[in-house]
Amino acid sequence: NMPKLRPELIEGVLRVGHVMMVGGASKVGKTFLLLELAFAIATGSKWLGMACRKGRVLYVNLEVDGASFLHRCKAIIEAWQLDRAACMENVGVWNLRGHVTGMESFTTQLIETVRSCGYEAVIIDPTYKVMDGDENAAKDVRRFTNELDRIASQLGIAVIYCAHHSKGAQGDKRSIDRVSGSGVFS
Repeated sequence: NMPKLRPELIEGVLRVGHVMMVGGASKVGKTFLLLELAFAIATGSKWLGMACRKGRVLYVNLEVDGASFLHRCKAIIEAWQLDRAACMENVGVWNLRGHVTGMESFTTQLIETVRSCGYEAVIIDPTYKVMDGDENAAKDVRRFTNELDRIASQLGIAVIYCAHHSKGAQGDKRSIDRVSGSGVFS
């Protein structure tokens, strides 16, 4: 009598209600990668070769100015020849660069605002803009990841967050150890 699994949002990778981290070095295209994911979910198409369940996504943009962000969206939609109407209908955008004060208040505002919006996922890009405390302190990272779990559990949506790799050569490290900060992220 095993419990029923939540539906997969990204085939073989992420279920609705779970948390996923995408990490990479500075300026390698993490935002473009995550926008491609948002549009793959919005249109029910593939992302990195993996099928995505069609659904609504909230993209929380904390780093790129609003105009540049929208131009990136347009470039991806046109380059991939995506269904523009589906992308516009199923991807909500919060351009919050310079407007977030900390993770707990952000989490509370997010939960209150999107509770009944029908999103299947939220993408938070990047996390260092909302994380309180020291990314190298396990206690602070634990508090941060607990807030991500709070979003996932209270809203019943997938939480996808973006993190940066630490400085220096990463090739000798296991992929799980490349993100900057405490091993709690892993």
